[in-house]
Amino acid sequence: MAKPIVAIVGRPNVGKSTFFNYIIGERVSIVGDKPGVTRDRVYGEAEWRGRKFTLVDTAGLEPKSDDLIITSMREQVEIAINIADVIIFLTDIKAGITETDKEIALILKKSKKPIVLVCNKSDNFEQTSDIYEFYNLGLRRSFWSFFSKCNRYRRCIRRSI
Repeated sequence: MAKPIVAIVGRPNVGKSTFFNYIIGERVSIVGDKPGVTRDRVYGEAEWRGRKFTLVDTAGLEPKSDDLIITSMREQVEIAINIADVIIFLTDIKAGITETDKEIALILKKSKKPIVLVCNKSDNFEQTSDIYEFYNLGLRRSFWSFFSKCNRYRRCIRRSI
């Protein structure tokens, strides 16, 4: 039986590469503050509770750009979505829902794949109440979790995967 493939998808600069590096347990993806650091798919092997899976880091998805490089990056994300068994939709709880998040949610819903919605950058308990805004994305059959640099929510995410 082949290992499941889990793709991390989200808009630019929500922390996809940091999250990827955390889950696989080593620094493979380059992390930076500027958008566009990750342009291709990056693969890593991960294991949780005896289950092995392949994790895919992707570029920030910008559905409406006509820029040649961003279009190529979007194609790479679309490939990752197509090959994935499960999709992690990484968002930024501090920024709230953006128009790009709404567009990405529509793309992911059309894939009909299981979605784990992860609200990143939740560094204190007060921010966890901001999760309710994300119900507006209409991901009713998704799993929800938080991710922050403090280890508070990391076990929940791995359980969801």
